[in-house]
Amino acid sequence: MNLKRKLSFKIFLITLLTSFQYGKGYWVNYGWEIFNYVTSAHIASLGNATIAYPIETAAGSIINPFFNSKNRKKIELSHQSRYAGIVSSDIVGGQMLINQRTALNYNILYEGIGSIPDTREALMDWGLDGVLGTNDIGENNGVLDQGERLDKSKINYFSQRQFAFHSSFLRSVNQKKIGFGIKFLHYKLDKHYALGIGLDLGTVFKIGAIDYAMVFRNFPSSGLIWDQGTIEGTPPSFSFGAHLPYNLKKYPVKCHMLISFDMNTDNRNLDSQYNFGRLNLESSLGFELKIAERICIRLGRNKLNVITGGLGLNWKLLDLDYAFIASNFGSGLGNHHLFTISISKDILKKYFKKNK
Repeated sequence: MNLKRKLSFKIFLITLLTSFQYGKGYWVNYGWEIFNYVTSAHIASLGNATIAYPIETAAGSIINPFFNSKNRKKIELSHQSRYAGIVSSDIVGGQMLINQRTALNYNILYEGIGSIPDTREALMDWGLDGVLGTNDIGENNGVLDQGERLDKSKINYFSQRQFAFHSSFLRSVNQKKIGFGIKFLHYKLDKHYALGIGLDLGTVFKIGAIDYAMVFRNFPSSGLIWDQGTIEGTPPSFSFGAHLPYNLKKYPVKCHMLISFDMNTDNRNLDSQYNFGRLNLESSLGFELKIAERICIRLGRNKLNVITGGLGLNWKLLDLDYAFIASNFGSGLGNHHLFTISISKDILKKYFKKNK
């Protein structure tokens, strides 16, 4: 069985490395962004800076596949509404025990955008005077000029859907534990669709009281193959971060301070914080205050310089988490709200037995 796994893994790497040599391929930056923005409320409220923070959530392994060493006995359900309800996303996550030594984290992700207007065939390209056949400036130039309008009857609507699956497990490499995250993506855009596979690697180590983490995402690259044969590759990126816990000895209060850095060479945008030639470095911060292990108050700032925050309530059989993500620089697209509920597997088993 181990031999088959090793052979499958080698075939997987060879396929990724040679896909661009034999196919029509392009490098893109945002093919796998569902794994960056679709997450749990706990992680989002901390600005996604949890790369080195061993929180007990299945979605934590999406940020760093190293985090599946604990026996997580709860099923997580997350729902997020973004951009005034235009974009909605959901996650179902949990953990399975493969054997006594191996635990497998899993997360099923969904993101959807409906009723996207397609105006490509609706432009009444009649020029500045708005009259067809006068051959004035702007007529038939393919651009919406002053005086032109769209034919409402020719506007069509389409949707975008993404279904993704992420699983992670731990393996020892040269006596060092490494987290392997294998991810699959089904992308549907109007009548077209794509299938993809990717790999993340992550590890955590401690120096003194501080936890440090390193993660290679899309290693050595992640690819999407579209139905018409086009291959979209996403180049690898590197992330590192730290987690500093602090306990107040006289009070049942714990503090967690987090920082994370994402480094890449091609994903530059208007929100990039630090640029060194082609190298971009984006930081995120998080702070969590735990009171009596039951009440959590969270603040953060994600890599888009957006302020985040949230609350958490923890019980033995049930966890409730809420995250608030402020609107990006007054864009007018609205604030984001994210909810996560974690339910004990024992409760679900009793419920299904009772309703058989």
